[in-house]
Amino acid sequence: MTHTYLLELGLEEVPARFLRSIEAQLVERVETFLSDHRLTYQHIQSFATPRRFAVLVEGLADKQTDQSEKLRGPSLKIAQADGEWTKAAQGFVKGQGLSTDDIVVEEVKGEPYIFVERFTKGKEAKDILPSIVSVLEHMQFPVSMTWNTLHTPYIRPVHWIVSLLDETVIPFEFLNIQAGRKTNGHRFLGKEVELNKATDYEAALKEQFVIADFNKRQQEIADQINQLAKDHQWVVPMDEELLEEVTAIVEWPTAFYGGFDEKYLQVPSPVLITAMKDHQRYFYVLNQQEELQPYFISVRNGNDYAIDNVVRGNQKVLRARLEDALFFYEDDLSHSIDYFVDKLSLVREHAKVGTYTEKQERVAFIIEQLANLTGEQTAADVAIRAAHIYKFDLMTQVVNEFDELQGVMGGIYAKEFGVDDDVALAISEQYLPNSEHQLPSTTASSLLAFSDKLDTVLQFFNQEMIPTGSSDPFALRRATLGMIEIALNEQWDFSFQELFQAVAAKESFNTELYASFANFVKARLQLLLSQKQIDNDIIQSDLKARRMNVLKTMKRAQSLMEYKKAHPEDYSHLVEALSRVVNLGAKVEEDSVIDASLSQSESEKQLIQLVLQLHSKRDSTSLLELFTPLVEPISRYFEENMVNHEDDVIRQNRLTTLGRLTQYILDEFDPRELISKF
Repeated sequence: MTHTYLLELGLEEVPARFLRSIEAQLVERVETFLSDHRLTYQHIQSFATPRRFAVLVEGLADKQTDQSEKLRGPSLKIAQADGEWTKAAQGFVKGQGLSTDDIVVEEVKGEPYIFVERFTKGKEAKDILPSIVSVLEHMQFPVSMTWNTLHTPYIRPVHWIVSLLDETVIPFEFLNIQAGRKTNGHRFLGKEVELNKATDYEAALKEQFVIADFNKRQQEIADQINQLAKDHQWVVPMDEELLEEVTAIVEWPTAFYGGFDEKYLQVPSPVLITAMKDHQRYFYVLNQQEELQPYFISVRNGNDYAIDNVVRGNQKVLRARLEDALFFYEDDLSHSIDYFVDKLSLVREHAKVGTYTEKQERVAFIIEQLANLTGEQTAADVAIRAAHIYKFDLMTQVVNEFDELQGVMGGIYAKEFGVDDDVALAISEQYLPNSEHQLPSTTASSLLAFSDKLDTVLQFFNQEMIPTGSSDPFALRRATLGMIEIALNEQWDFSFQELFQAVAAKESFNTELYASFANFVKARLQLLLSQKQIDNDIIQSDLKARRMNVLKTMKRAQSLMEYKKAHPEDYSHLVEALSRVVNLGAKVEEDSVIDASLSQSESEKQLIQLVLQLHSKRDSTSLLELFTPLVEPISRYFEENMVNHEDDVIRQNRLTTLGRLTQYILDEFDPRELISKF
């Protein structure tokens, strides 16, 4: 026989941004509780609204599964003396509630030990479930509060708890609240309701104007919005984040639409959309040509009673915001772009970093150096022109009011002020890639966005404001990941160290800065490589390359991974051959000269020739193309030649050969990190 168990926690309104994570945590903790207590079940359905979290456990077993455990005691030489059980053996079995008659002897690694088998009969579910209060006690929240005389912090004050096993209340107390069978409907439309049985939960709440299932409530909102769009022949972009947020703040959704004066449409669409979506949680409306319309859709937490009053109230609030936006926009346009650019000299990016005017000059220099390394001089001309003005929108009133539009408004205003379209586009894309991984659309935009991020990271690192743990107040990890994504997208083949050295020479950075910066970049690369299912030993080997080039790092790791899967035996031979070389050649001085005339065999002569050819090949040849042809010559070399030759000159020449080859290998990866046998 199976049962249905309901656990509901009723609280004051929980912040929308925490709702889904708390719901998932509750399910996970209930699953763990049932597993730990040997209670099997078929399915757990979860519910979450602003005022409640609940789980419905279906197909719950009538009782725990029986348990049989084999327990090991002391070794036989301790447990038995002269054929009698010692006190150690007697104490062991007594502690398990058994007798010496239950002892069996088994060997463990050749030594006999005593064992007993303990059988535990499963308890009934109704006797176990009261301890599920531990699930509520151990819930963790990003923010908490205390109330009344209680000193136990919790996400929000708890007002009721439901704990029902079929028709029976499973009693426990939590935060001075006794678990029972009474729940509450919608705060204004519903009332308290007594549940007869656990399976009544969802239907009973629906009668009290609560759609408890988050996914069903979300679908109801989407359906209502789509119906409004269909009725008016609108196109309503269904922003998933906004839809999720709105779902998390209502229990009984009713969608409605309102409008605003068409005069506000002269304000750029991003401003209007931000005012509606981010500030008011409205869905914006387009026509069939995807042009913004003077309407919005919102969702009320309630029914359609007096909905006209609700519409008017929302229109009034939005009108005030749009009136401000229109004023700010027109006032900004009354000035010139130089007016805003000049004001940048008065504002610092950070007290320790300098003004935005100085930042623009630094970024223009970085673009020039990056273009020299990547060959992007044509695009650099556009990017440098953008760099000299690209932060000007920070001084505008619209960005001061809608700071999430930084860059976007820069591009819009730049066009209004007569700046070339390609320069304006670069300005508008300076903050890419964004959270949706949208990348800059032109190389000029990429140069500006990359250089802006590099300058930010280096300046903060130079002031020792380096992220630690989970703290990253200046978003330097995101900036670094953005640089990597841009470099990979543009297929830029350049050395980060060379770019750093060019910047450091101008900025007088301390000598230790590059090591910290390089490790920081490598940590982000490691994350990217892990996401691409690259084996960890390959990642570690790849990241130890002495020449940091993100494009080559990615290509090397992927090619090694593919080679390992496709040709495992050849891969092992490659790793073993190169590791042997590096083990012998790692300590050889780099500036030693190879003397080919000292060759004592054809295999030595061949290897020297191959090593000398590597220098011209390494920049244009992939890792596998560079080193797989060397595997067989290296093997023959070691078979036919004694590296530690009795002649000092020959020995040193052989070490020099291996040392030179080692340097080329370590420039690309460290084979000693790789697992050759798998």
